[in-house]
Amino acid sequence: MSDQIICQIIYQSKIIFFDHDDTLVGTIRAKWAQHKYIARQFYGKKLSDKELRAHWGKPLTLLLKSLYETDRLNIAMFYNVATRNEFPKLLFEDTLATLTSLRAMGKKLGIVTATSLSSLQNDFNTLGISQQFFDYIQTEDDTVFHKPNPRVFEPALKWLKKHAILPSEVVYVGDHLKDQAAAKGAGLNFIGVATGLVSFAEFVQHQIPCINRLSSLIESFNG
Repeated sequence: MSDQIICQIIYQSKIIFFDHDDTLVGTIRAKWAQHKYIARQFYGKKLSDKELRAHWGKPLTLLLKSLYETDRLNIAMFYNVATRNEFPKLLFEDTLATLTSLRAMGKKLGIVTATSLSSLQNDFNTLGISQQFFDYIQTEDDTVFHKPNPRVFEPALKWLKKHAILPSEVVYVGDHLKDQAAAKGAGLNFIGVATGLVSFAEFVQHQIPCINRLSSLIESFNG
């Protein structure tokens, strides 16, 4: 996908919403290992990569329910919280610089993620991501809908209306085809980033504007 298209999308956007996991931070390697450990240790279940891939991207509580095959979500969440720092996520090396550059360009920034608020705050604290980067933050706690359902963006759309920002003036940056489907359905622009399960070639195959890494948002603009 040409840098010119990415540049145009960024230039026309008043605010850039980001997915969190595998977009701003690397999640798959650490958290798949954590889920396998919890499933084996506490539920006597051996999780496969195929099963993890099938459920990946669901809101955290629904993910735990599906992977561990349990309705006792308070206990599943306890196991998750108790072991999460043993399986730390990775801050992508260009995340902070990219967010800093976009703020310097006068762009508002936000997060719309399927993870819980408590998990997001833990990531901020452990990975050194300042909440001050973001004008808007939405987590699993803020909606009963999840991607690819475009209604996941309803809280964000209400916030945008309050700030006189049209959906067409927004771009959502995410790592999954479900992110694109939800954003498109809500009337937002979308840029895929190939730092998760979906490759650059897959995004291109679906004719979705895409980049290999987050810093390409700035590189294409400056280029």
